[in-house]
Amino acid sequence: MEQLKDTKTISLEGRREIDYRRLTVMQYQNSKTRFSRALTLVEMVMAMAIMAIVFAAILPQFRAIQNSWDSKASAAETLQNSRVLIDHLNRNLSKAVQITAVSDSAETNGYIEFEDNDANNMRYDINADNYVEFGPVGNLADLAGPASQLQFTCYDACDLDTPITNVADIRSVKVQATLTNPGPGQDLTLTTQAYLRTNLDDGRGYTISTAPGSPLEFDDKLGRRPTLCQIDSTHYLCAYSGFGNDGWAIVLTVSTGNWTITAQTPLEFDTQYGGAPALYQIDGTHYLCVYTGFSKDGWAVILTVDTGNWTITKETPFEFDDQEAITPALAKVDDTHYLCAYTDKFQDGKAVTLAVNTGNWTISKGTAYEFDTANGQDPALAKIDDDHYLCAYAGVGQDGWAVVLRVVPDNYNVQKKTPFEFDTGSGQEPALIQIDSTHYLCAYSGVGDDGWAVVLTVDITGGYTITKETPFEYDPTKGVVPALCRIDNTHYFCAYAGDSLKGWAEVLIVNTTDWSIAKDADPFEFDGIKGESPALSKIDNTHYLCAYSGGGGDGWALVLGLSRGRILP
Repeated sequence: MEQLKDTKTISLEGRREIDYRRLTVMQYQNSKTRFSRALTLVEMVMAMAIMAIVFAAILPQFRAIQNSWDSKASAAETLQNSRVLIDHLNRNLSKAVQITAVSDSAETNGYIEFEDNDANNMRYDINADNYVEFGPVGNLADLAGPASQLQFTCYDACDLDTPITNVADIRSVKVQATLTNPGPGQDLTLTTQAYLRTNLDDGRGYTISTAPGSPLEFDDKLGRRPTLCQIDSTHYLCAYSGFGNDGWAIVLTVSTGNWTITAQTPLEFDTQYGGAPALYQIDGTHYLCVYTGFSKDGWAVILTVDTGNWTITKETPFEFDDQEAITPALAKVDDTHYLCAYTDKFQDGKAVTLAVNTGNWTISKGTAYEFDTANGQDPALAKIDDDHYLCAYAGVGQDGWAVVLRVVPDNYNVQKKTPFEFDTGSGQEPALIQIDSTHYLCAYSGVGDDGWAVVLTVDITGGYTITKETPFEYDPTKGVVPALCRIDNTHYFCAYAGDSLKGWAEVLIVNTTDWSIAKDADPFEFDGIKGESPALSKIDNTHYLCAYSGGGGDGWALVLGLSRGRILP
């Protein structure tokens, strides 16, 4: 008991000592606080200024972050709307059967109407609230927006550079749309181009017509065997056998606004004779012309066109065959050499290389080569590659023949490969045009002077041998002195003298799978009086210049137009 009491006593004394120490500490702290130094007014102002500077620096960053977020959100929304709109346009226009109405290509608040596969007439446009709307005509609904631009530019199947407005010819539609950004940031402009795939198989063929403003009688005395060479998009050089059967040349100007043709001042380049001329462009102002001259000799001359006033002058003529050279044809070898094929005085087929000196515009020749020793009338030429040229002509018995001629690069002498007889009945006055590197379309006058066409195939890896595909009779009545001009890779314009030597035109379509030929337009009579020895030159994908010998043998020219819309039987 005594020991326990002492323990308690010590504990009590310990607690008292602890309490005393706590009291001492508290008194010390109170004394320290009472006598510590306070903040001055200057210090407080400086502290507040520092805080203001810090907040002034930080708050714009928060504002920029917020604006950036808003901008990205609105840009993402605009992008999504644009994608929806462009996908919608591309999907529906590519499946359209045909375009029925469209705004001008310069109209930024445009519209387009088209027939869909269910024969519904659908429409895109911008409404009064600046929203792009879509639906059946008369029942449109908002699709995307707001938008500040909806622009439609239309093209045909072959030329994606020249806008057109003829709905029957539209095959490709370019759409440019600008959607307005609802928040901070730039508006978004997107472009798409849709091709009307279903129109390729809708049974609509070509229709041929005479363009308004045609025809023009460019020579009221005589205009036989004309040939054409394009100078630029509106001017064409025409050489022909004119008054007195002399050699004449004239520049024809085509107005692409109303398709009228005007004739400039003609030049008589040979005052004695100028039969069956052929032309080839050397440069922008110079043209090589070969023709049958006096006594049926072979002549060549450089014609110079002044593109300021469209007058024609000539350089010194050159006689490349002093015996005879009938119905010559030309093909370019290089910038200074040209292959000329013709019929000699024995009716044999000959070829020679003509060299043009571009310094003084004189002409010289190489060694003439006889490529057919039996018969070689009315030759036509088409270039295969730098050294080889396909030549079609009327051979023995006026049958249709073709041969590949080679121009030797070192000396420009002419050689030949194995000839091929493509028509055993008749193959007179052929015309040639290249389809691709191995296939060539040949139109000619067959048995009974009917109009025939065939695809000739050249094996460029196996000795340049020639074979033929299935021939096609495009006119069973008459088709003499045909001319060919490319429309696109599968369509070719063919003009010729038909029944009673009236002027006719057709569109021939080549199937590039089996190389068969068919007609893709109803025959069109472009001159009901006379249309002999026509020549063709392409103006654009829907217009073609045709020069020919009309009534009384006078020189005539007209513009032939092509359009889609005829329903094939």
